[in-house]
Amino acid sequence: MQANKEILLEVDHLYKTFAVKHHLLGHRVGTVSAVNDVSFTLYKGETLGLVGESGCGKTTLGRTILRLVEPTAGRIIFDGVDITHCSAKQMRSIRRKMQIIFQDPYAALNPRMAIRQILEEPIKIHHLAESKAASTQRIAQLLDYVQLPSAILYKYPHALSGGQRQRICIARALAVEPTFIVCDEAIAALDVSVQAQVINLLMDLQKELGLTYLFISHDLRVVEFMANHVAVMYLGKIVEAAPAAEIYKNPQHPYTRALFSAIPTIHPSKHKERIILQGDVPSPSELPSGCYFHPRCWKATEECRSIQPALAQTAGDSHQVACHFPEVN
Repeated sequence: MQANKEILLEVDHLYKTFAVKHHLLGHRVGTVSAVNDVSFTLYKGETLGLVGESGCGKTTLGRTILRLVEPTAGRIIFDGVDITHCSAKQMRSIRRKMQIIFQDPYAALNPRMAIRQILEEPIKIHHLAESKAASTQRIAQLLDYVQLPSAILYKYPHALSGGQRQRICIARALAVEPTFIVCDEAIAALDVSVQAQVINLLMDLQKELGLTYLFISHDLRVVEFMANHVAVMYLGKIVEAAPAAEIYKNPQHPYTRALFSAIPTIHPSKHKERIILQGDVPSPSELPSGCYFHPRCWKATEECRSIQPALAQTAGDSHQVACHFPEVN
């Protein structure tokens, strides 16, 4: 445990597999391994950035941690409580502390409900206001958090811009006073100028309310700006994890190096040679033997093709990488 830091979330050897069924007959013909032996620790008030290509299991991991998707194996320990096998009734009170902001603010809001109803609903469900006046006061506070005017309460989602909708999604998540929020590509559907506003808002709220984030994103520049620690996923596994400053300065896994080489820069002195990966990401229903990355890796050997590397510490006790031949500077 890091000095003077409290653990909020521990994920211990987590797995999530899905059955693949015949499209006509309906019987099981295989499995898809979406989350494969994932472990990490997240401290209170910090942000873990989770990056990787589309389809690598980031969203499934986030939803499994929240028990929106049931885990296949492993443990999820939230604020000292093992919630892996909690009943729906037990999860009801725990969900107050665990919320999610979805990628698409257009689909995340009920088009038939006015904004006031959308913000009032979680307050009613969790009995967080003793009166109508208290509910109104709480809603006004939520709008203040996300910097929106009170006139917006009487509008419907279709009348709002994408940035306004995402701010309402953030306000709704905050309505139940959570300590942990999964931001699942929370800025991906927004214009670049609006993205910056929402990023700053999320960071301000984290400082003000002491929030802890799991920040899922494919935008590596944003993750570098927001995250304290970064975990890189490939085919359901974490292949590298380290403090953000360390992993961006010294990426050690070939996959991480390839991802980071694609980050654009306007400074010629910081220009990096682009690493172009060959082939496509293998299907999670037909995982390669050995290291999952070996079919696309320029460093692969027979050892890589036959033996799966464990996520192990390399330089220092804070940098982990799952590679037989990490590039340690």
